[in-house]
Amino acid sequence: MQSNTVGVEDRPANFSNFSVEKRTYKPDPFTVKDGRYVGSDGFVVPKDFEEFYLRYPDYVCKWVKKHGDRSALQENLEDWTQDLLIHLCRLPQMSKHRQAGKNDIVQTFDPMKHYGANEARFRNYINLCLTNKFRTMHSKRINDALCHPGNTSLDGQTEGEGLSSVDELCHAHSAQLRAAAKASEKHSADRAFLGEFITFVRREDSKVLPTIEAILATGTLGEAADWLGITESEFDRTRKRLSQLSKSFLSGEPVARQRKPYKKRIAKANKFSCSHPDSAQQVKRLA
Repeated sequence: MQSNTVGVEDRPANFSNFSVEKRTYKPDPFTVKDGRYVGSDGFVVPKDFEEFYLRYPDYVCKWVKKHGDRSALQENLEDWTQDLLIHLCRLPQMSKHRQAGKNDIVQTFDPMKHYGANEARFRNYINLCLTNKFRTMHSKRINDALCHPGNTSLDGQTEGEGLSSVDELCHAHSAQLRAAAKASEKHSADRAFLGEFITFVRREDSKVLPTIEAILATGTLGEAADWLGITESEFDRTRKRLSQLSKSFLSGEPVARQRKPYKKRIAKANKFSCSHPDSAQQVKRLA
């Protein structure tokens, strides 16, 4: 750390992080030189954050390492350092100090309120600002559910276990989730299987497709026949053809040709019996 004194040797000072206003101190004389406060020990107070950072580039980083959680990750320490640096270099837009033309925390240092401008009292003010901000950050971190120490990482790995996700962990310990996942998988498989069968029917005998649509759209076979606008006997014949196609689809065997609709010959037989009574008797004997 480079020297910051004027005519007086820089010397270390021990101080706490609590506000000096709460204690009884004897005012320490200070002067103003080139627009900067100069303490009784010769310490020159930086005029703004930029000058402060040029003098002490590692000040906030060292402060975080000292006051942060010892078990904190390095990336967390770096994030806290950046947040505190941003806090020091910029005042809130609604801050009352902006009305006096001040833009950062360093500029708000007032030697009259802090009983002097020596190095110890300036550092105590900076440490106080860092402490207050760090406490606010810590409170927000505690209230944030994502920052709880007991959380499982989305791609975390525990000792003795393989790489797993939160979804896998929940499914492994919840019978309800396992049953729901199994039902969802079955539903997806059934839909895919039905799609393959419809494609097969469309290729082999597309006339049966309306029957499939009617069965899926209604609850009973009678309702399906009404939905198609055909008789039950016609619907039964189409359903038997559908059953025949399903057996071929499952077995992989060639699809058999469908028989033609059966036509009753009662009227013809009566006509034949009336015109040829002897032949009718012969047909009866053969039957």
